[in-house]
Amino acid sequence: MGRVRAFLWHGRDIDGRRRGGFTPAGDVEQLRRWLGTRGLALGGSVRIPAGLERLFVSQTPQANDRQINALLRQLATLSRAGVPLIDAVTLIAREEKHAGLRRLADALREAIAAGTPLSIALADHPRHFDPLICGLVRAGEQSGQLDTLLERIASDRERAEALRHRLRHAMLYPGIVLLVALAVSTALLMFVVPRFESLFNGFGAELPGFTRQVIGLSDWLRGNGWPALLAALGAVPAVLALTRRYPAVREVGDRIKLAMPVTGGLIAGAETVRFARTLALLMEAGAPLAEALPTVADTLGTRPYKRAVRRMGEDLRDGRSLAFAIERTRCFAATTTRMIATGEAAGRLPAVLERIADRRDAEVRQGVDTLGSTLEPLIMSFLGLLVGGLVLALYLPVFQLGSVI
Repeated sequence: MGRVRAFLWHGRDIDGRRRGGFTPAGDVEQLRRWLGTRGLALGGSVRIPAGLERLFVSQTPQANDRQINALLRQLATLSRAGVPLIDAVTLIAREEKHAGLRRLADALREAIAAGTPLSIALADHPRHFDPLICGLVRAGEQSGQLDTLLERIASDRERAEALRHRLRHAMLYPGIVLLVALAVSTALLMFVVPRFESLFNGFGAELPGFTRQVIGLSDWLRGNGWPALLAALGAVPAVLALTRRYPAVREVGDRIKLAMPVTGGLIAGAETVRFARTLALLMEAGAPLAEALPTVADTLGTRPYKRAVRRMGEDLRDGRSLAFAIERTRCFAATTTRMIATGEAAGRLPAVLERIADRRDAEVRQGVDTLGSTLEPLIMSFLGLLVGGLVLALYLPVFQLGSVI
């Protein structure tokens, strides 16, 4: 889930009476949708300053995405087994060991016991349940297929989490190894090379060019290394803060991620999986295609894809086909466009979208596995060459000492 902000808001209910309060939400649009599920129209809102958000948000039960997935899976399993909803939530609250998730289950139980539908009870916790989940649960309540839709929601979130984990691991492992290589090399240059330098100076012999270059780099690091390190460490939170505050910076970052060789294709594939699976789920729940696309856009992780899917919704409202709209974005593979055109013509679009998601999911998984098996020996070779080159630079003069002694 995205970062949750705290909002103070005012508005009116369906009877025109003034209402107001505090609600955690990802942004104003999510706040507006949440109020809409409660029969409230947003009049205005003020975001609480970041330093004071914790005073409000800390009151909300804390649970991570994986624990929310487990809660939804338990609800789906118990509902499919015929357990009444209030009994299912009560059982989860009683058996749950994680304090935050137990508080969340207790809050849901109290709301359901008071006669609140599950969809509205979930909407009371926008930190954990986005409008997509609440809308699907509401569709399940109205159609009498709540257990089926809970099962689909749980399965979809579990698959998405597994794919995110694979992608995260594929990008994290090389970064960690390279950081270790950089740390080892820096330690050698700052602490080991100077000792060899004093030893070589004692012999008064001319050093090989490679060794002189390494010693020069060591001297520069000892003179400028700490300021450079502090600047690099300060740049990381600065870039993250700029990314959060300025959408244009985030846009550039997303475009760089998508343009990167190999990993960019994997990220694009993961976005296609999320798009196809979420759209299929919404269509099966009865959502009109043009109305489903903005909700799908909110689930995507990169701004270029979010914008492309929102533009697709505009094209559909103008009377164009989904295949035309998706081809116009230039964000999706040609095979995806052809399959969607076939699904539209045959009237089987949700099934085709599921097939696209399954195929792209398999391709991304295979790509991640291939990337890992390819990068590991390359990174280890690079690490060996880096450290080995430094060691060679230190021992080259030793081989020449015989001519001096």
